[in-house]
Amino acid sequence: MTDQAGPTADEDGVTEDGVTEDGVNELDEERLPFTEHLRELRTRTIRVTAYVLVSFVVAWTLRIDIFNWVTAPYESAILGSDDVRFPDLSYISLLEPIVVYLKASLTCAVLISAPMVLTEAWLFIAPGLYKTEKRLAAPFLFFSIFCFVGGVLFCRYTVMQLAIDVLLQFAGDPASGIITMKEYFDFALRLFLVFGVFFELPVVISFAAVLGLVTHKTLIKHWRFAVIGSVIVGAMLTPPDPITQLALAVPMVALYAISIVLAFFITKAKSPGKA
Repeated sequence: MTDQAGPTADEDGVTEDGVTEDGVNELDEERLPFTEHLRELRTRTIRVTAYVLVSFVVAWTLRIDIFNWVTAPYESAILGSDDVRFPDLSYISLLEPIVVYLKASLTCAVLISAPMVLTEAWLFIAPGLYKTEKRLAAPFLFFSIFCFVGGVLFCRYTVMQLAIDVLLQFAGDPASGIITMKEYFDFALRLFLVFGVFFELPVVISFAAVLGLVTHKTLIKHWRFAVIGSVIVGAMLTPPDPITQLALAVPMVALYAISIVLAFFITKAKSPGKA
């Protein structure tokens, strides 16, 4: 009778199920009493709150600069045009500027504190993960932040100027515009969120490839559906002008192509010689 091969251990002497070569589960060594978990959760929650509050105070002191950064594409559009039908941004209530500055400061505070908040969340859940899971989670955490910020910056410096130039032409000659601070900021925030989220596509697909849910062959097989889906999503989640819709659809197709390449290398690394 031949012996069945047991689970293989990695270079740290830990098998895939988290058991060391001497038979000790690596999670047992780091397991804390329930009260200790609650105490640690409270401590990290306080730290997260402090990070957000400090970031909010910093953002509030820079609220004018932040709002000017968001509105720069609109200012550039109206200054670069001879059309006087669209004046500077307005407000229709005394509280509107305060509300807009609060939203801008809070949004910026969340983005500023996101790396620290996610780090605290990671330190809280890391003891409950196996070493192989820890190796996977850290890179995905970093690239998630990187891709989201990249999507926001792409939208701000590439898409918004084109979108505003096109949208201002839809009113026609008889109409004159009164665009409020709140309406413009909500419009910009929506675009930022849409582009930030959809720039996470390579991260999501790479994670699925690591889990074995998809491969590069599957992605290549369904590339036509990906292109059609990108166009539909661009039409649904952006303003009703073709420029903005294409500005989302084209990067999504490019990100899908990047995801195929990443999935290829991930599949190849998991199964050498079979990718």
